[in-house]
Amino acid sequence: MKVASAVLLACALTACSSGSGEEAKNSKHGTGDDQPGKKVVRINVPSAYDNARGWQEPVAAGGLDGAVPLASAPRSGLVTYLDSTGTGYVLKAREAETGKLRWRSRPWKPPVPEEGDTETGEAEPPKLAVITSEGAEYVVAYAYGEKQKDELSPKREVVEVVSYRANASGQNVAPLKTADVPVVGEPEHINADGSGVVIDETTSVETVNIVTGRIRTYESCDLCEDEGDAFATVDQGIVTSSPATGYQVLGAWKGADTVPAEYRDWNANAIAVTENYVIGTWRNLNDDDDSRWVLHDARSGKVLVTMQCYPPEGTGNANPKLYTPSVSASGRYLVAGTGAFDLKRKKGYCFEGTDERNPIELTTVDDNGIAYGASVPADPSDPSPQVQVPLSTGTPKTVASGAIIPAADAAGYGFFTAPTGSGKLALGLIAYPHR
Repeated sequence: MKVASAVLLACALTACSSGSGEEAKNSKHGTGDDQPGKKVVRINVPSAYDNARGWQEPVAAGGLDGAVPLASAPRSGLVTYLDSTGTGYVLKAREAETGKLRWRSRPWKPPVPEEGDTETGEAEPPKLAVITSEGAEYVVAYAYGEKQKDELSPKREVVEVVSYRANASGQNVAPLKTADVPVVGEPEHINADGSGVVIDETTSVETVNIVTGRIRTYESCDLCEDEGDAFATVDQGIVTSSPATGYQVLGAWKGADTVPAEYRDWNANAIAVTENYVIGTWRNLNDDDDSRWVLHDARSGKVLVTMQCYPPEGTGNANPKLYTPSVSASGRYLVAGTGAFDLKRKKGYCFEGTDERNPIELTTVDDNGIAYGASVPADPSDPSPQVQVPLSTGTPKTVASGAIIPAADAAGYGFFTAPTGSGKLALGLIAYPHR
C-alpha cells in the first residue's frame, strides 16, 4: 500500500524545543543506532499527536533543501527512510511503534545529477515509495541522473530503480532487484503509486516490474485513438489515460463502460492510482457545472464512490495534473489532492476552491480519519497555511502556527522530520503516538 513518498523539511528552528545539541554523525551506514534515542524533542505538531512521548533518531538529509525521503509500510509495521552517508544513501526500516531498526540496506549510490543541478542546489534527492504487489510490500527507491561504468566509459542518463522486500531483516541488505532505465533527459513524470514504477518520457513510456526487474518500453502518444499513455501499473495490468479515450486497465476494464452516457469517454483522465484503486475524473458534456470524481476498484473497475467535484487543472488535456494518493494504515481512508474518500461509508469529500476558500490539497490521512495538507492560493507567492480536516465533519481547520503536519502515519504513530539540536544539520526522524 503506497502511503507516502518524499517529505520536505518544513520546520523553522524556532518551532522546535532545544534537544541534546548533538550533531548527526555520518558514516557508511548513515546516522543513528539500532535502538532509538530515549529522549524525544517536543516540536509543534497537530493536537491529535502526543509530543511528550514517542521516539526519535538522527537522520541526514541528502539535498540542500533538507528533504528526507520517507514512507511507511503499514502491513509490515515499519517506517522507512533514506539516510544520507555523504557519498550515497542507506535505506533504513524501523518498527513504527518502537523505532527499533528492523533492517538496513547496504550503501546505495544513485545516479549522479548533472553538475549544473548539483552546483545550483536544484538537484532533487532520490524518491522513496512503499509499493504493494500481489499482497506483499516492497520498499522502492529511484533517482534520475548520470551513470558511468568506469572512467573510460561514457556517461549515460538513467532512472535507477532499486527494490527491497519490506519484510527483510538484518544489516547490509542487498536490493531484490535493480533496474537501470535509459532515458533521454529528465523524465516528465515518474509514478510509483500503483504496483510498479512508470517513467514517462516525451517519446516513450517505460514500466518497471519491481519484483522481477523487467523493463518494458511503450511508444508515447498523447492522443491515441485506443489505449492512451501508460500512467501507472496495478496487479491487473497497465493503467492508461488519454482525453481522447478516457482511462482503463488494459485487458481488464474501461472507465467509459462504468459511467452514464452523458459522461463520454473523452475529456476524462485518471488522476491518481493505488494498488487497489483508480481515481478518474469526468465532465458532463451537456452541463459545464457537472463534473465528478469516480473511485474504481482496480481489479474489476467497479465504481465504489462517486462525488461531484471539479477535476484538477489540465484534466481533459494531454498532460493533466496528477495527484500522489495516501491511504490510511487501516485502508479505510484515502486522500488525493483536493479529494478524500471514506471507503467504509462509501463517501467522498471535495475540497476544490470556492469563492470563499482556496483549494485544499491533502497529503496524509490517519486511521481516525483526520487528513492533513495545505491551502493552495492562486498566487504561489502568497502563504500556504497547513490544514487538518476531520473527515467526520469535512470541515478544514488551520493547524497551530508553526506546527508540522505528519509525513506519514502508521501503527498509531505520526512521523515527522525536524531539527533536533543546535545546528541545521541536526535533523531527527521523530515519531509521536496518537493521543
